[in-house]
Amino acid sequence: MLQRTTGAPPFARYTPTVLFLEEWARPLLLVHGVAAAVLVGASTHHLIWCRHYLRGRFQRARQERRFALVSACAFVVTFVLGNLLYPTYKVRVRAEYLDEPTSIAAETTVRREAAARDLARSTFGRSSVSPAPATVRSRPADLGWVGRLFDVKEHWVALGCGAALALLALSRFAHPSEDRRWLVAYLGLSLLVCATAWTGAIVGLLVSTFRSVGGAA
Repeated sequence: MLQRTTGAPPFARYTPTVLFLEEWARPLLLVHGVAAAVLVGASTHHLIWCRHYLRGRFQRARQERRFALVSACAFVVTFVLGNLLYPTYKVRVRAEYLDEPTSIAAETTVRREAAARDLARSTFGRSSVSPAPATVRSRPADLGWVGRLFDVKEHWVALGCGAALALLALSRFAHPSEDRRWLVAYLGLSLLVCATAWTGAIVGLLVSTFRSVGGAA
C-alpha cells in the first residue's frame, strides 16, 4: 500500500496513496468518539443497576433492559465505525508513524528547532547568546508498543461486541427476573461489556495522543 520514495526527507518518504474513506477519517472519528462515549455511559449504568439483582431486587428491570439495548446498539455502531477507520489508521498512524522510528525522530527534531526559534525570538535584543542547536537522540523513541496495545484492544472490543449482543438477547428472552438460572451469566456479560467498553475508550484515546487519523496531510 505504501510506496517508498528514496532520497526524500523523513516526512515525505511515502508517495500519497488512496485509502478507503480516508477523506472522511476526521468526521468518522468524531462520530466514533461520540458513540464510544454513549457506550461507556450506557454499559456503566447497566452494570450499576444490575448490582441489585444479587439481592433479588428487580424493580428496575424494565429500565435496565433499555440500557442493555442502548449498550448493544452503541457497541455495534462503535465497532463498525472503528473498522471503517482501520485502513487509515493502519497506514497513516501505524505504518507511517508508530512503527517508523525515523519519522518520530524527524518530528522530534522539527519540534526542537521550532522551540529554539521561539526562544530566539523571545530573547532577541535581551541576550547575544544563541540558543543551542536542536539535536536528535541517538536512539529514536520506540512507539511500537502503542500499536501492539491497539491490536490487543481490537480483539478485546470484538469480544465485547459479541457479549453486548448476547446480553441483549438474554435481556429479552431469559432475563434473571424471569429465570434466576441466568443471573450469573447475565451479570458476567454486563461486567464484560462494561470492561471492554472502558478498555477500548482508554486505549483509543491513548493512541490518539500520539497520532490521530485526522492528520494535516
